[in-house]
Amino acid sequence: MNTSGENNRSVRNTKKKLSEGLLEILKTKPLNQVSIKELTEKVDVNRGTFYFHYQDVYSMVKEMEDKFLLDFAVAMDALEHKSRDFLNILLKCLSDNMDLCSILLSANGDYAFVERMKDLVDEKCSRIWKDAIPSFDKDDMDMLNAFLIGGVMSALQVWVNDGGRLAADKMAICLNFLIFEGICPAIIKWQAANNG
Repeated sequence: MNTSGENNRSVRNTKKKLSEGLLEILKTKPLNQVSIKELTEKVDVNRGTFYFHYQDVYSMVKEMEDKFLLDFAVAMDALEHKSRDFLNILLKCLSDNMDLCSILLSANGDYAFVERMKDLVDEKCSRIWKDAIPSFDKDDMDMLNAFLIGGVMSALQVWVNDGGRLAADKMAICLNFLIFEGICPAIIKWQAANNG
């Protein structure tokens, strides 16, 4: 497997062809049924070229997941910087990677991938809540994050699996409303009840 030359245009083009071909195949069958022969024939790439870059289709998917999660983490930074456009930025990241996300976030997708996404969100949200409500204890924080992340991730999965039919900006407005008009006021009441 070649790890050098990632910035080479030819390497980028080959990897792009392979990943687009794999995503196309994954729309009709699970990853464990995809052969390298099938993939390389579909995109007209030599099998030796495939093995020059990857060990197998699993290592290829892992690389695709890692790249997406890096982009997702950057989008999550907008939350930490308290950007009002946080959800727009996050949904644009998902929208830009809709083919990959629709496969990985589907019912037959990669559970470990979803958990890695949730962990990223949990890490960022925990810091935000800690700053915003320092009196929250760890148990309260864990419950709040589990509820919020579970709800948002489920909504994102529905949105992605629907092909993003609802425009990203409208989805962001919907999630903003649910979080800031629904959950945040409830958190304030919860906090008051715990301190009262």
